Parts: sequence; C-alpha cells; structure tokens
Amino acid sequence: MNQSKNWLKKANQLCGEIGPEDGVDPRIIARAMDRKPNSRKSQQLGKEARQTISMIFAGELTDPVFQDIEVIDTMVSDDRQFLVVSLTQVDTGDELDEKIVLEKCQAVQGFLRSAIANAVNRKRVPSLKFEWVPVMKEVGSDANFKNNQ
Repeated sequence: MNQSKNWLKKANQLCGEIGPEDGVDPRIIARAMDRKPNSRKSQQLGKEARQTISMIFAGELTDPVFQDIEVIDTMVSDDRQFLVVSLTQVDTGDELDEKIVLEKCQAVQGFLRSAIANAVNRKRVPSLKFEWVPVMKEVGSDANFKNNQ
C-alpha cells in the first residue's frame, strides 16, 4: 500500500469526513484570506484596462464584430490571477452571437494583454477572461406609459 492510501486511511479514522482544506498548511489558507480583493491598485488596474481595451476595440482591430462591442466593466478576480472583462453589444440592430464574440476575444487575448502591459506599469498583467452580458431591450416603454394614463 502506498503512502497516499495510508494517509487516506488514517485521515478517515481521525475525522468524520475529509474536506477540501484537509492536508493544506493553515498558513497558506490564512494568507489567502488576508488578501483584499477590492484594493485600490486592483481597482486602478481594472479602470486602466477597461480604457485600453475600449480604445483597441474602437480603433486598432479591423474585424467588424469588435466595432459593435462595448466594454462595460473590468474587475480583478479575488485571487488576482484573472482580469474579468464584461462585454455587451452596442445597440446597432444586428444581434451578435455570444459564442463567436467570445471566441474572437480569446483569439486576440495576447494582443490585448500586451497592450494593457504597455499602458500600465505592473510587474505582471493578469490573464483575461471574457464574459458576455446580453442587452436588455425595452419593450414599448412609451406604450406602457400611455396605457397607464
């Protein structure tokens, strides 16, 4: 019997059930909990990244899909490994396919990260994750207003 199976057998005898934190140094867990996810530097990085990505979508990328995309928000994830970019469609009338937009954004992720690295002075720029926020269309707001009078 190898060591991992011996440890598992002993651990089952010592506790009722094994959790995800079992076998992890408590100091590592404490350090992870001490991090402030909404620090000033994280907010600053998110704001500068949003401006940079918006400018690149508007001017440098020639694909017409990027002309119809607006960057709503960028946030640094809690573990500071990812920069989550929320995208939506500019109201142009044509519906964009979420899957195609996210694939094209992933294709230019390296270019966007290098542009963000040039724009901000950071030791390391987090990886980008894109999320799509669908557009909520107003359905006859003027008609509802007239009917309520």
